[in-house]
Amino acid sequence: MRFRFLPVAMIVLGVTLLLGNLDIVPKEDIRHFFHTWWPLLLVGFGSAMLLLPRGACRHGHCGPRRDEPPATTPAHPAQH
Repeated sequence: MRFRFLPVAMIVLGVTLLLGNLDIVPKEDIRHFFHTWWPLLLVGFGSAMLLLPRGACRHGHCGPRRDEPPATTPAHPAQH
């Protein structure tokens, strides 16, 4: 299974902001956390870009790539 960084980052961000809105965590603490650790988002996005294959078909229905010859199917399947 492939790690999906963006959805996880959005969930973490949403939960953190929700905790601040509900006054479970003081907003000043959240502001300080993001002010300190925002470069980690850049590191995460860059790592995800390196780990994902370039030009990969995400859903498996894209067909053959341009640099690969098309797959050939036999005209008559072998009968036993």
